[in-house]
Amino acid sequence: MKLFDKLDRYLVNDEYKIIIEKNRINIINYLEIVDFSNNKVIVKYRNGVTVFEGTNLVVSKMMDDEVVIEGKLKSIQYN
Repeated sequence: MKLFDKLDRYLVNDEYKIIIEKNRINIINYLEIVDFSNNKVIVKYRNGVTVFEGTNLVVSKMMDDEVVIEGKLKSIQYN
């Protein structure tokens, strides 16, 4: 059974990831968007929430396990 568990973890990567590029935040394997405004986005993941603060924040892509936010990022807080 351990072999199948290792194979499953290898094939199904469910690790929470944040990729920050110029004026773009790509969030992978999130659970839900708790709150969203022009200046703040709160994203829930398995171990807590992440708060993104900035200006002109806009969701440009949203899927079940991935969201892309565009705008000027000022801070990130992990809770």
